[in-house]
Amino acid sequence: MELIYSMRRKPLKCEPPHFDGTTDPEVVRPICTISTCNIIAFSSLTELTDSDGETWGGHVYVCDLDTPWDSHKVTSTVHPVSALEWDGEGKQLLIATTVGEVSVYGQKEYLLNEWTCLYTANFPGESIKKATFFHNGRRVVVLEKKPDAPISDRIQMLRATPTLKGFGGVARSGLCVVTGTGLVGAVTPGEAARAHVVTDCLRAVRSHIATASIAHKNGNLLIAAGWRRGSKRGVHCAVCSVSRPNSTRSAPVSIQLQPLPTVYLLDDDVTPMSISWWLRDDIDSLLIAGTNLTVWKMTERAYPVHKLLSKGPVQGSTTPGGGPKAADCFNTVAWQQAAVWQMEGGDSATHVSAARLPLGAHAILSTPRALHLLARDTHHYLVSRAVVTSGAGAGAAEAAPGAGTPPKKPKYGHGSLPSGASCATVWCVEMSALGGVVVAVDTHSQLHVYKLHQPAPDIPTPLSVQHVTSLLEYSLVSGYDCLDVLMTLKTNIVEAVYERLTESFQRQPPSFQQYYFHSWLKLRIALCSLSPSWQSSAASLTSLQLCYAAWAACSSALRDDKPDCVALLTALLDDHTPSLPEHDKNLLALEAKAEISGEGALQALQPLQALRRPLQRALHTALTALAALQPPNLHQLQHHNGYELWSDPAAITLLRKLVVVARACGRGGEALSRPLARLAAGAPPKPDLLEECACVCAQFPARVWDALPRRCLAAPHAKGWPLYFEYGVEPESLRYVPEPPAYAQSDIAPTLDMDSIRYMYLGGGRRAARWRRCGRCGARALPAAAPARHPLQKAYDGRFIAACRCGGKWTLVSNV
Repeated sequence: MELIYSMRRKPLKCEPPHFDGTTDPEVVRPICTISTCNIIAFSSLTELTDSDGETWGGHVYVCDLDTPWDSHKVTSTVHPVSALEWDGEGKQLLIATTVGEVSVYGQKEYLLNEWTCLYTANFPGESIKKATFFHNGRRVVVLEKKPDAPISDRIQMLRATPTLKGFGGVARSGLCVVTGTGLVGAVTPGEAARAHVVTDCLRAVRSHIATASIAHKNGNLLIAAGWRRGSKRGVHCAVCSVSRPNSTRSAPVSIQLQPLPTVYLLDDDVTPMSISWWLRDDIDSLLIAGTNLTVWKMTERAYPVHKLLSKGPVQGSTTPGGGPKAADCFNTVAWQQAAVWQMEGGDSATHVSAARLPLGAHAILSTPRALHLLARDTHHYLVSRAVVTSGAGAGAAEAAPGAGTPPKKPKYGHGSLPSGASCATVWCVEMSALGGVVVAVDTHSQLHVYKLHQPAPDIPTPLSVQHVTSLLEYSLVSGYDCLDVLMTLKTNIVEAVYERLTESFQRQPPSFQQYYFHSWLKLRIALCSLSPSWQSSAASLTSLQLCYAAWAACSSALRDDKPDCVALLTALLDDHTPSLPEHDKNLLALEAKAEISGEGALQALQPLQALRRPLQRALHTALTALAALQPPNLHQLQHHNGYELWSDPAAITLLRKLVVVARACGRGGEALSRPLARLAAGAPPKPDLLEECACVCAQFPARVWDALPRRCLAAPHAKGWPLYFEYGVEPESLRYVPEPPAYAQSDIAPTLDMDSIRYMYLGGGRRAARWRRCGRCGARALPAAAPARHPLQKAYDGRFIAACRCGGKWTLVSNV
């Protein structure tokens, strides 16, 4: 476990007395959570820019794992925030307060810095201790198979039972909350941002609940609530099932609570307690942290019963009539303690969190000054790291090996880094979905992100490559963002992981490749972006990705039967295998024609004029691919292990199709068809072909280079960890500007002044009015046109509205 970065903020001038040193569990402190899209949500008692203490209350912020200094406020509440939770897809954020207010927020127009409230619910007089969304019935499991087995056999997507079923068994949205008095509530969305609420009690007698944890299993919710009565403590457990008697959406739901045995703790202590199920799905054990950390498992036990006291058949017997009465027994479930970890240094635990998936069978424990990583098959900590919350914590860092200390006077932007708060203590910790990083937040809302070595620092390189490839394949199938895994990669295994992932995907069945092709393409782009020597490959793959998007939009316009030569264009869509003779014959027939004439053909191709900019980009991409074949660059590219467009037969065939469509629409490109057709043969380029490519490139100087300048942690800026940042201040030292090769340099190449999606200028000279920005790859794009200008343009833009081409979230930037 190694520190990647820590955030700093200006300390409050007048801090509340005993705020950081108190052990009272009723004092609400900042909390954090991380989504499957690697978006961090955390709370703060004051605004991040407030150092005077004038904004006390509850404030919720979100930030990308790759750009933590760019934090955006979701909402502000009068009372402190006590619960934060993402849904399974990372699209909705649940926010609950200490006075029973529960709200669900979603992104407005898919923007990370603009949020809107979807629906709210209220539990008057209750303090929300834990809340979670209903399970959507989608579960991805990893089976024990050989690494060479097909991915569809090793990683399967199961249709589990959702928490709430609708008409036809479809999963319905909603959430479950646990309050401080033992009240369990189910909330489902209604009309006009209002929600339907139904409640029940964990026990007949209300208890004082200090902490809670909720997990999913077999369509039910497993609830564990830690109670405190004087100096006695324990954990109430129950199974909660949610159903809707009527299939209509407006009908209220009903919940049923089935009590489970209670875990009674023997220690008489008033220190804070934290509990967590080991996994979110298919759980089997419970973690309880206080003065020590214990693991409890629920087992089934059989108790013999005398035949005179036995009534009816034997429980659990399969014999008709219950079998012989002499062997009568009573089956029940009971908690059994499986392991104990002692606290180091006499500290008490502040929070415990376990892995969400079986891939990372680890748990993370936080104490006021350190983080501890542990595994379920050992009885000792794997690693411990001290958390330095201020620049004056050198002594604490020296006490724990491996913990970094910030420099004395680091310079970021135009000012020095704040010293932070020396009295801040770690209060909440969460592990990412794939188990790549751990996010902790202290009592002053300063984030600390640690990476977990995959799978361990002392594992040989071949096993590390195999393990990382398995994680990336899991993210490919499940749709989870893999940035947390990519940030843990060592630089010497990036190329091996790329080659193994590419080889593994190409061995999959054609149906699997077709379904996950675009996700695999984004994964390859992300891997190539990690290495400074592979920026050209990342730019080529990004250009290929946009070419596929343009061809998909063209395909939707050429589906109907058209007259004349447009029928040959339609024939290209009927064959997805470029090696078939008929497919090549149609391409050659179209490339041989100088122009498509005829009034009917021009009228049939009129809708394609809406795609003139993507088609123009495809022509420039083809020119860039031909320019890479010039003799000064050819020898270097032949010894390069990355990706090049001219060496990929499928990419060349795609460019030939787009060039034909561009010629038919009057966009030019007649000179590109012949060299592209000769490249598609697959033979090594001959001198006359190289000379022809050089002549074509000399006539048309336009080039495409899709590796833009960016400022993020995953960029290959060669900065050592740990790093220290300030909220709201972009670190200039992390700015990375990829240098394009000589053949890709042009005066009209894509820059930060251009729309990276639509291939047009943003407008306004060098100061556009509004645009969307991606912090991961540096792409910029204009906001979505309202209303859309053309259905084809809407179909093309729709691929990149929810997320950038790299998978990052859009942020709206305005100069108005």
